[in-house]
Amino acid sequence: MTTIDTIEDLLQVLDENPAWVEALRARLLTRELVELPEKFASFVARMDKFVAETNKFVAEMNKFVAATNKRFDDLEQQLASFVAEMGKFVAATNKRFDNLEQRLDKSIAATNKRFDDLEQRLDKSIAATNKRFDDLEQRLDKSIATTNKRFDGLEVRMQSIQDDVGILKGAHARSAAIREASDIARDMGLWRVKTLTQDDLWRLIDFADTADIPTNELRSFRRADLIMEATDQEGATCYIAVEISFTVNGRDTSRAVRNAGLLTKFSGQPAQAAVAGLRGDERIQGSIESGEVFWYQLDPEVLEAE
Repeated sequence: MTTIDTIEDLLQVLDENPAWVEALRARLLTRELVELPEKFASFVARMDKFVAETNKFVAEMNKFVAATNKRFDDLEQQLASFVAEMGKFVAATNKRFDNLEQRLDKSIAATNKRFDDLEQRLDKSIAATNKRFDDLEQRLDKSIATTNKRFDGLEVRMQSIQDDVGILKGAHARSAAIREASDIARDMGLWRVKTLTQDDLWRLIDFADTADIPTNELRSFRRADLIMEATDQEGATCYIAVEISFTVNGRDTSRAVRNAGLLTKFSGQPAQAAVAGLRGDERIQGSIESGEVFWYQLDPEVLEAE
């Protein structure tokens, strides 16, 4: 058995046993360091191949540069020839432009003279035309003033007619709705007992405390379009306040709701608000859908003249 006492003994044993060298190297070095010589050799081979390919590419590029330089030399010669030809063309063109400029100057002078003459004639014509327009404008102003005066009178008459027609339409709708008073009550699920007269309304007011009610509201209540006494399905007494218009709007719904409230205050009985008309303003739809006021639409046939 070999005894190792010194480093020289270790080196001699390793020289005599190469396998021990590999085993010792694997124990002392990392795998990367062990494989480093092989990887370096592979890297050198790849670099040699890259250098060879690069040299080949440089040779090809040298050929391309030489060919390109030759083509640029040919192009420079062609360009020099083109510049020379263009110089001749520009000189000839300048000469033709000089001749054209002289002819144009003569034409402009002649044209300016004709325009000066035409301008003088036009000034005279404009002065005469302006005078005629001034006269016409004065006549037109007088005619417009007369026409406006006639239109103003016509507008007043038309507005008066429209107001009269509106009153007639409202009265016609009111008469038709009053004739259908029972139908209005039945559509509301009630039975009409009677239609209250102005005397009936006065009696309600006379026996009530009206100190906190404005005079105009009391007057509007007395002039309500239609007030009915009715009974519900249990036979209990109630009232219906109806406002009637050809086209029902927000004022009608407000009066109906206010009159229903006054009926309840004066009689101590429940009252419902209703509006009746041929058509309704779209802005009252919310009050109808909420149940605040009942909507009764008149049939166009009941408004036709007999």
